[in-house]
Amino acid sequence: MAFVTIRDVAQKAGVSITAVSQILHGKGRFSNETKELVRRTVDELGYVPDSRAQGIRLAESKTVGLLVPDIRNPFFADLVSSMEKMLYEKGYSTLIGTSAEDVERQDAFITTLLGQRIDGAIVVPEGAESPGIRSIIDRDLPLVFVDRTVEGLDTVPSVVSDPYPGIESAVETLSQLGHRRVGFVSHSSLESVSVNEREVAFRAIAGRVLGEDGVAVVDCDNTFRSRKDALMELLSEGVSAILFAYSPDAIAIIGLLHDRNMDPGTDISVVSFDDIDAFRLMTPRVAIISQQTADMGRQGVEMLLSRIGAKRRRRAEHRRIPTVFVQRGSVGVAPPERRM
Repeated sequence: MAFVTIRDVAQKAGVSITAVSQILHGKGRFSNETKELVRRTVDELGYVPDSRAQGIRLAESKTVGLLVPDIRNPFFADLVSSMEKMLYEKGYSTLIGTSAEDVERQDAFITTLLGQRIDGAIVVPEGAESPGIRSIIDRDLPLVFVDRTVEGLDTVPSVVSDPYPGIESAVETLSQLGHRRVGFVSHSSLESVSVNEREVAFRAIAGRVLGEDGVAVVDCDNTFRSRKDALMELLSEGVSAILFAYSPDAIAIIGLLHDRNMDPGTDISVVSFDDIDAFRLMTPRVAIISQQTADMGRQGVEMLLSRIGAKRRRRAEHRRIPTVFVQRGSVGVAPPERRM
């Protein structure tokens, strides 16, 4: 059973549906023992009140939940746009939420989704397994992860990017342009399996192409101070190019480079993950490693709809979309003084 209904609670507690409803809404005259019994039964069964006041779930609500970390982030905005468009074409409405990179906020929105009696959900998860994610799984509700996965939850199908092809192409291009020491800005505080894998890929590829002495890795978070410290450390390491795992870090640090009168593509080369509009509007345009956002969204929707339509549970499928390096003006020949 995908959802626990008020009828299930009433039967388990041995009271009427009316009694359950009144107790949950603070109405009626009931003993403290009865109130406690109903509330304990609600917790045990994981019952979520239906905000549309439907006692019994319809076969299909034709509604899907979409949850991303930050709708202001152009990458996630593009991802949501591609998925919402395809779902609309397939006759589905969407409930869109943002976790703001916060697990509690993620789980709060999931609780709201469960109250709406959705047919399924596509989620960009936060960090490790959470009670909210577990509640979707325990209800056997169709769920697909996109862009990120949760370690240990291999039963949830996923569509993520494969960072290796794009990073390899970027590092080899930089090497051919004379860059002998390349920096990488990671962002471990996101606790994202996908973002962390980019660092692993960079270390392996850059170490092979440039040698261990050609690799410099720093970590930062969302604060201005952390990003400035990361840049200062890389410059002190003598890097001639920087690759960013997370596009908001790239935007902030490119601004810091301009403050130092350092021009991307001339004084230092810059490459970032994510093909967002901001990178095409900057001067020079920023080279990117594209995650093929539209394709990721399309495959995520296809995977979810196939599970919604399945008469029996399907084995989880995990897809990896190859990333693509797109060279632009922010990548140039290494400055003579930085060639080693």
